[in-house]
This record gives sequence, C-alpha cells and structure tokens, in this order.
Amino acid sequence: MILTRAGGRFYEVFVSETTRSYQDAVFSAEPIYRRDLVTGDTTLLWEDPKIKSWEKIYLARNPSAQLLDPDEDSDDAAVALSATGEADIIGVVGPYVLYSHRSTIESSEMEQGDTTRGILDVGLAKPVGVTSLVSDSATISGGAVREGDLTRWRHHGYDVLARFDTTRRQSEMMLRDSRHHVWKLGYVNARLPRIFWLDEPRVDARIRPALVQAFEGALSDEEMSQLVANPRVEKRRRVSTPVARLQ
Repeated sequence: MILTRAGGRFYEVFVSETTRSYQDAVFSAEPIYRRDLVTGDTTLLWEDPKIKSWEKIYLARNPSAQLLDPDEDSDDAAVALSATGEADIIGVVGPYVLYSHRSTIESSEMEQGDTTRGILDVGLAKPVGVTSLVSDSATISGGAVREGDLTRWRHHGYDVLARFDTTRRQSEMMLRDSRHHVWKLGYVNARLPRIFWLDEPRVDARIRPALVQAFEGALSDEEMSQLVANPRVEKRRRVSTPVARLQ
C-alpha cells in the first residue's frame, strides 16, 4: 500500500488497469488513482492520453470495429494492433507522487515506444512541475534532520531513527528514548522513510479506524506489519499507533 497525506486527509495511491479489446486490436492502460481512506472516494490522478489517441485513430480507420465484452477474450493470433501503457510509482514525497510511464504500440508494420516521468499533486489531483516539489522544502525533509549516517524524527520523549543499509538497500528503523536507549524495529523499503504522526496534530476520530482497515487490507502472506504501542496509560486513553510496514 502506498500511503500519503494531503490537506489533512489520508489517501492510498494506486495503479489500476483498463483494457478495451476489439476483434483485431487491444488497448491497455494503467491510470493512477487516489482513494480517500475515510470516504472511500476514488479520484483519477493521471492517465496516458496516448492510449486513447491511438484508439481514436484505430476507430477512425476501422469504423465497423466493435468493442468486445470484457468477459469475451479476443483471439491473440488475430490481433493486428496492440497498444499498452504501463505505470510505475517511483516514490512519494509528502503530497507529491513521482511516477514513470511507458507506452508502446505494435503492429505488423510498425513499433513505437515512449517513456515519460512526472509529478502528481495528490491534494490537487493534477500533474505539477518539479519546481513545486523543490520549493516545498518542508515536504522534502518531512520534519527529519540528519545526524551523521542517521535520519532523525523527534517526537514526545523519543526519537525515530533511520539508517540506510547499502547492502540490503533498505532503511533500518529504530526508536531511541531520552536516555539514548535504542530499540530496533526492522527494515522498510525506502531510502528516506515517511512518518505520519497521528497525535500532532491529533487526527479526526474517523481516520484511525480507516488507517487500521487500510493496513489490514494491504497485508499478504509475503509481508509483515508491526505495531508499536505506548504501554503507558495517559490519563483516560491508551495510545496504539500503526507506524510502518516492515519487510
């Protein structure tokens, strides 16, 4: 699961897949969406215009072509034209999503490919230029500071530390208290992990169960999630916060 926060709301960012098949042509695309964890509303962030453009050209040249039912497979041997778009999310920096996209069109007479990269503003749900990301220094740092080979996030009475392991190509995550005792948490697949504080400022009461449900839904047999809990009962409440998925 790719999680980000924009405008005080939590979103899951994901790549979907659409396929439109004709008797002798197939057009496949991978648009990028955001899903609001609380409302469940899904919004399109970006899709490759080339795939739709290629399909329009095909239909103009083949006005009798009929769109097949999604459950009806086209004969691969009879497909004369194939257009494919593949999207990859490279990383997330604050409310910005960095993506890469490859588009390819093939026929017996030609083959054409193109690769693009871009940045999406999740809150605005639209592409932005690199200057938007570079000018937002607070977003890039995420509140972290460098201490030698460590990245540190300071919170109430403890620090969260990250050290990038060049051998594993992962970041080791640790907790350090005010007496400099250190507890190892595990590893995350990121050079600079992101941390979402749920108590600074305190999130809406609807967000916590939505986050828990999203993390539980993202679990699989190949992945392991760990929870870090505060054992102290602070007045009338107990803190138990999901902080990361560790692999």
